[in-house]
Amino acid sequence: MSLAAWPLSTHHEGLVRELARVLALGGAWRFAHGPVVAANVRDYPEPWDQTRVALAKVIARSLWHAHLDVPVTLDDGRTPSGRNHRYLRQTKLHLVRADDAGVELTVTSIGNDDVAGIVAHEIGRAYVACMSRGDHPWRSGESSLPDAATGSLATIAIGLGVVAANAAHHDRSAGETIGRSAYHEHHIAQAGGLPWHDLTFLLAVQATVRDDVLSALDTLRPSQSQDVDAWREVLDEHEDELVQMLALDDVDTAPERPRVPREVAIRASFEESDLTRANLGQPVFRYYAGTQLALYGVIGMVGGTVLGVAGLSLFGPSLFMLIPIGVTTLLGIDHGRRKRLYRCATCRGFVTPSSTRCNACGGTIAGDIKDPDDRLDAEEALEQAD
Repeated sequence: MSLAAWPLSTHHEGLVRELARVLALGGAWRFAHGPVVAANVRDYPEPWDQTRVALAKVIARSLWHAHLDVPVTLDDGRTPSGRNHRYLRQTKLHLVRADDAGVELTVTSIGNDDVAGIVAHEIGRAYVACMSRGDHPWRSGESSLPDAATGSLATIAIGLGVVAANAAHHDRSAGETIGRSAYHEHHIAQAGGLPWHDLTFLLAVQATVRDDVLSALDTLRPSQSQDVDAWREVLDEHEDELVQMLALDDVDTAPERPRVPREVAIRASFEESDLTRANLGQPVFRYYAGTQLALYGVIGMVGGTVLGVAGLSLFGPSLFMLIPIGVTTLLGIDHGRRKRLYRCATCRGFVTPSSTRCNACGGTIAGDIKDPDDRLDAEEALEQAD
């Protein structure tokens, strides 16, 4: 149920006053005339693949939309931990520094959630921090950075309110059916430091005081869209009061920004491909897992059958046609008998006799054992030797 009503409650009036304080920091052009970013591929055209490079591009695009041209570093704090097989994976991104020298963010997890919205909330914090100077109240906390609520409110001021509101609250679900079993995950995702209905109220305020139609509102989630519509209907007759509360009488000029997003510098301790290798750099053992006798025997039999069919078309039916099948099958068996298979005792990935590392789990091969069940004893012996 919407709380849309005029006069504004103390809470909603406080949100407008707080937004006015943010606008006073960096000017009101972004809020009053700048583009309001939509939650679509037009405004976020870069492909997404859950890597730090893709995340850096989302960050760069969000800063560009916000007309915030500052050097940015993304610190990848992830460590090798194997593949995450959950259907719903979360992105964890945090602002750690924002000052005259630039902005630094750190990521500890990259998922398949509303990444653009999560980024928007942190960019809001970065914007307020960059615009605040000295001992400004928004920099007086233990971390000298604005809190999450201030960052979320600032997304409205810099044109990222739609994507921020979408990420503030939404249902996520995913799953699959394997055989006769169905697997399903459900999660109510929340990002930022303000309730989603506070952000939708502020989006309605922005839409009310602007002369242009905000097409980005069409990309809101259903609940957020309904709340914005309810508030706009109430606020429509009070545009002048809102303009006065926000001090929008004298709007500055557009801040400069480059033609394309500024590239984000990436700092990482591990290669992206190594992050899914749970045993990276750890000792593992190799064991003999048999030969490929059966495989090459079948290949040889198939090859002989092809030769036999070809001979049949040339010379007609004959028992001699069985000779190629027998010969190639025996050759295949002999070749497969000499193709020995080895596996990593920890992850069961295939390795070669000369391998020094398991490409599946990243472990360093420390030796050979006869049976994978001997792995723990071998690891204990290796530790004692070290």
